[in-house]
Amino acid sequence: MYLPRVLENRISDTFASLREREFVWFLSGNSAFFTGMQMQFILRYFLAWELTQSALSTTLLTLPIALPFLTITPFGGVIADRFNKRTLLIVTQSASAVVSVVTTLMVFFGWMTYEYLFFLSFASGAIFSLNGPARQALVPLLVPQHRLMNAVSLQMGSQNLTRIIAPAIGGLLIAPIGVGWVFVITTFCFIFAIISEFRLPSHGLIGSKKIESTIESMRGGFRFIRSTPTIALLLVAGMVMPFFAFPLQTLLQVHSSEVLDMSDGRAYGFLMAAGGIGGVIGAIFAATFDKFPSKGRLMFVSGLIMAAFIFAFARTDVFLFSFLFFAGSNIGQMMFMASNNTVIQALSPGEMRGRVNSFTMMSFGVMPLGVIPLGFAADEFGTPATFTVSSLILVSVIVLTFLLVPRFRNLRLEFKGEAALSHVQAEELIAKGKLSRSEAEVLTHAEVDFDDATSTTRKDLEK
Repeated sequence: MYLPRVLENRISDTFASLREREFVWFLSGNSAFFTGMQMQFILRYFLAWELTQSALSTTLLTLPIALPFLTITPFGGVIADRFNKRTLLIVTQSASAVVSVVTTLMVFFGWMTYEYLFFLSFASGAIFSLNGPARQALVPLLVPQHRLMNAVSLQMGSQNLTRIIAPAIGGLLIAPIGVGWVFVITTFCFIFAIISEFRLPSHGLIGSKKIESTIESMRGGFRFIRSTPTIALLLVAGMVMPFFAFPLQTLLQVHSSEVLDMSDGRAYGFLMAAGGIGGVIGAIFAATFDKFPSKGRLMFVSGLIMAAFIFAFARTDVFLFSFLFFAGSNIGQMMFMASNNTVIQALSPGEMRGRVNSFTMMSFGVMPLGVIPLGFAADEFGTPATFTVSSLILVSVIVLTFLLVPRFRNLRLEFKGEAALSHVQAEELIAKGKLSRSEAEVLTHAEVDFDDATSTTRKDLEK
């Protein structure tokens, strides 16, 4: 009787954030939105390969998606801090639906070319660059403070669950119904996301009411990051993982065709789904480890897991092993990113969170720096050799960082207390006159134990 009760409590703790109604509505819309996004990823890369039959051209399609993350995302962070995040999500997701409709019509009428696909991909990347910072900054507002890592992990887990469902659906439906009708499905996903976001609360979703210019707001974000070395380090670390992980995902269709000898979209879809399975497992592990304080060591082990499985994936031409190894690499990646994002969110003040998250979103902008050289290498030497070298470089980077940077190696974050209310719950009670501002500050606060091996305290960071 004791063991089942322990397991029941453990499962309950793992999914604790689902007790918050506001977070559940957010998670529903988030899942629908990323289902549409993931399906469009596989559709775009499939179309690029069909139109060009070139690995380099296929990888170049990451440019119009990723470049907006370097140029537009900082503005998205400013907007997320200045305006209501709920409204911003509704507007940007509506724009994604419009782009999806235009893409669908072009495919149906036979007008699609690689150039048009390039432009439409840029439009999607620009929209997501405005959407992403607000989406990330919402999570700490919807759950009590002590459940932050749990909520971040479940959010990332839901996104990776879409990587199981969406690629499998997209890859398997391309042959029987055609690319155009699969784009129709993505449009309905975006519409469902819009409906879900209307159920989010309207109070407490504006980070800063300070009146200043856009440039000055961006400078304020830079100054905060520069003055908090731990966040700066974690932002750089968060850019490293996509630099190595995303090229592998982008070249899956090429690898499936040339190494696994499966070019009709099924292997690509199932491998993308394998990545999603690994991501969900990694997210569940991360949610379970939400009370584990040594975040630096957790990131170190997670990074090594990712690199080891990428190496194994590169060295096999058996589909079953490829499926398992690709899933394993995503377990490590997800545990790393969930831990990384939790510390960044916990140490960022509410009025600055949109801008800080815009820098985490900029990690997508460094993807072409890894994808394009690997596209050249894959054309020249093949994907197995390319992925092997990439995994060895990743191991070297992780080990050297752990050994040479004490701030990373000894990073600790632990919530010792429990907050009674989430930020939005407190703001709603304040708006109804049922709670004072001082009472809300007490009820939304959880004691934080933070250490980065430099004697920097939470109080010092808030200064």
